[in-house]
Amino acid sequence: MSILSIAVCDDDAIDIHRTVRLLEEILPRFEEKYSISTFSNSKQMLTAHQKFLIVFLDIEMEGLNGIQTAEEIHRQNRDCLIFFVTNHEDYMDAALNKHAFRFWTKPINKARLIYGLESAMIEIGSKLQSIAVLTGRESVKISIHEIIFVYHRGRQTYIITVNGEIKTYQTYKSIAEQLVQSYFIVTDKSCIVNMNYVFDYNKEEIICSYEGKEYTASLSRRRYKDFDIGFKKWSGKKR
Repeated sequence: MSILSIAVCDDDAIDIHRTVRLLEEILPRFEEKYSISTFSNSKQMLTAHQKFLIVFLDIEMEGLNGIQTAEEIHRQNRDCLIFFVTNHEDYMDAALNKHAFRFWTKPINKARLIYGLESAMIEIGSKLQSIAVLTGRESVKISIHEIIFVYHRGRQTYIITVNGEIKTYQTYKSIAEQLVQSYFIVTDKSCIVNMNYVFDYNKEEIICSYEGKEYTASLSRRRYKDFDIGFKKWSGKKR
């Protein structure tokens, strides 16, 4: 990694100061060069024409709110990790639909920020990782962070990615064992899901979303409780 470029966008100067102070206290432990840019509104950040790896984004802002801003950020740079921060949890569903990497209520908790940044560093590193999958006589390379979920049915394993579905006769186990990143979680005996794409879930299924398209993955009742706890911890939502 060259420089960990971070943006903090919030219309409250006190909240910006608090976030930056926390970041400057925590980031040195990762031993990575970093830069922090601050913006008091969305337009200011978007017109700066900078590509950030991480953005801390307030949801409630005048003009373009955080949800609308996230859409534009991912239009320009879909690999950007967005940490939504707000005074209300009511926005969680809308935020998750815009691929929030984390959703936190203010003020940001230090322990939660450390965990979130650790996960972000893993996520950024994983963008360079891929797996090779046999489809017929060809070997296809798939970027791990582009996998939405993987499941097994009949004699085939299905890999649902942001670029479409891939079928293989490789075993589900051989593929799932390569998805060791912390944001993958087993949801059924033959299904593993990337939490970055989770939009909603109940005791029977998980709804994943990417660019307005929804995908349904299975969730067994036996695994529901563990998934619920794991997802809330990962996303930063209070239990």
